[in-house]
Order: sequence, then structure tokens, then C-alpha cells
Amino acid sequence: MKLTKIQKERRLKVLEVLYNKSPISRIDIAKETGITPATISDITGQLIEEKLIHELGEESDSNKSGRKKILLTISNQHSFYMGIELSEKFFSFALCDNNGHLQEQKVIEPTRLEKNSLNDIFYQHFQDFLKQCSPYQPVALGIALPGHFQAELKKIQTNNPFWKDFSFDKVFELFNKPIYFSNNVECLAISERLFNPQVKLENFSILHVGRGMFCSSIYNGKLYGNENILVGEVGHIVVHPDGELCECGKRGCLQTYASEAWIIKKSEILYNNSETTYLRQLCPINEKLSVDTILNAYQLGDEGVINILHNAIKYLAITINNIAMMIDTHHIIIHGQLFDEPQLFTLLKEQVEKNIILLSSVSKQKLSLKPYHPTNGAIAACGLCVEQTLLR
Repeated sequence: MKLTKIQKERRLKVLEVLYNKSPISRIDIAKETGITPATISDITGQLIEEKLIHELGEESDSNKSGRKKILLTISNQHSFYMGIELSEKFFSFALCDNNGHLQEQKVIEPTRLEKNSLNDIFYQHFQDFLKQCSPYQPVALGIALPGHFQAELKKIQTNNPFWKDFSFDKVFELFNKPIYFSNNVECLAISERLFNPQVKLENFSILHVGRGMFCSSIYNGKLYGNENILVGEVGHIVVHPDGELCECGKRGCLQTYASEAWIIKKSEILYNNSETTYLRQLCPINEKLSVDTILNAYQLGDEGVINILHNAIKYLAITINNIAMMIDTHHIIIHGQLFDEPQLFTLLKEQVEKNIILLSSVSKQKLSLKPYHPTNGAIAACGLCVEQTLLR
């Protein structure tokens, strides 16, 4: 049945409420949307027929008298979506259902020597994953980018030369259904809003600490500032005016202290100049240094590494406090491999609380950690598909 524009708008409102507040009754959906109960019954009836939602049964509140409300929720495995994240460290692939439940996954880690053949490596594994997922009949593909998408060139808009020759031309040839592109941290924010019950009803930000750094926020249920590609580039906030020269041309940017790329760069200098660093025992040559190696040295008590990482945490804490003063966000989620070391997250929370000096009567922001996994961005790209396919 073909829907009118008004019917489509009402359907989207109902689905938005169901994704954010289910389990929920028909009468409560009517209150949330301002749509009449009769129309809500029609819309939810259609969604049940499509097996996108289902009834859970009566609400369990035994204190209420009279007829109990029938609760509705989103059904699992109504439809399936493919997601991909591109990173300097890996290509990750995921297939999820419409509730973000992971069905298939694959992670490929090309070495530095392979960067000249990135296109070949990517498309080889992309085609393999397409075959792996064909029984699910995915309805859309989402791609989480280490930058932004240049639609006219079908390339990644970034100042990182690593991606200079990478092109998405062949993606459109191999996958003939809808394809959506977004920044990887924006994808994370979207998927957290859809699939994380702890933040569904909140304004929140997610701060990703990786090879680069980015912060994305959900404000009043929507991605904040997505029309301005500079919004979220926290890695280029100046935290020390006399600091090191960043590739952007400014001195003392946050990423020169806290990004994985710069932490590795400083650890390489330590490796070359210190006879006592544990990095030499853990890694045969400095070109092989990784976040894992650096965290191992930290656990062993390497003073040089401790200094590098604690400095990073100090400037991250300052930035988090600044974010709280710039956007009305109730909850900040931290994401990154560095925080596989629990002591660093504990230290970050301590530093954030220590630096809060304004309006002490205002309730503190919640700071939480999203456990790191290489498939997180690919799953988030599936969330981008759900938003674009079912909620737009």
C-alpha cells in the first residue's frame, strides 16, 4: 500500500518513539506523538503485519486498576544491514539486524607495507563478506569513515595522506542497494542513540580517541552540527599554545598529546633515546610499536610511557570539561583502545572531577566507557543504515 506524505511522517514518528521508548503502549505513543489513538492503532497494526514490531503483552504494574495496557516493542531480525569501518589499523565488516544485534563479522588488519594496495585489499574482502552475508539479503550498506564523504569524487575527505588514493567507485558496482556514508564517530553516536538503553532519552556526546580524535553529540534526539564538518574536530582544539606543531599548522592541539598517532610517535622517540624503557624489551624495532605494546609498558611501570599517557589524560580531561560548557550534554561516552587499560579511565574520571570549578551545585555529567572492539565502528555503520532506512 502506497502511503501519503502525512502517513509517512506519522509512521516515522511512531517508529522514532518505539526505538527510543519501547516497550510502550499504543495510548502512550499517542501522547508522545500527538497522533490520535485510532490512527496509532492503524499504524501499529500495519507495523505488526510487517513484523517490524510485536506485542509483548500486558504491562506488569500491579498497582494500577482497570484494563492494562498492551506493550509494543521493535522486533528482532525484521531486516539486516551491512556495516563497514575504515581505519588505518584495520578494515572491519559487520552484519546486524534492525536492533543492532551482530550476526556476522570480519576484521582485516593490513600492514603498513600494504597501504599502496589498499583498494585491492579492501575490495577482495568486501566481496568475500558480501558472499558471506548473501543469505541475510541485507537491505542497505553503511560505511563509517575516518573523515567525511566527498560524494562528487567518491573519496574520503581527510588531511591524512594514507587515504589519498582510496576510492569507493567499485562499492557502487558491487552493491546495488542503498549505501550511506558518515564519519565513524557520528555513526557511533547514532547507533548509541538507537541501541543503547542507557542513553536513548539523553543528550549525550561520544568522544573517540584513536589514530585521530573526534567528538559527536546527540542533542534533542538528533545529530548535532552535522551540516558543519568542523563540528566535532576536538583533536584540533588548542590545549597548550606553546606545544608541538600539529599537521594542521597550529601548535599544541589536543591530538598532539592524546591521539594514538602522536602517543606512538612520542613512544618511538622514547624507544630511540632511553636505554631503560620497557618498550625495547617488548618490541624488536620501534616501527612495530603499537597501542598494545605501549599499554603493556605502562602496566610494567615504564616511567617514560607513564608520563606520555598521564599527560594525554590531563589534556583530555580539560577538553571534556570544556565540552560540558559548550553543549548541553548529560552524558559523555569515551571510546578508544587506550582505555583497555582500566587505570587510565579511572585517572580520567578523577581529573575531570578535579577540574570542575564552576557552578558546583549543577549535577555532574555522567562519564562512561564504551568497551573498545574493532567491530564497533562497523556495527555503528549498521545503525546509520537503520536510521536512514527506517527512521527517515
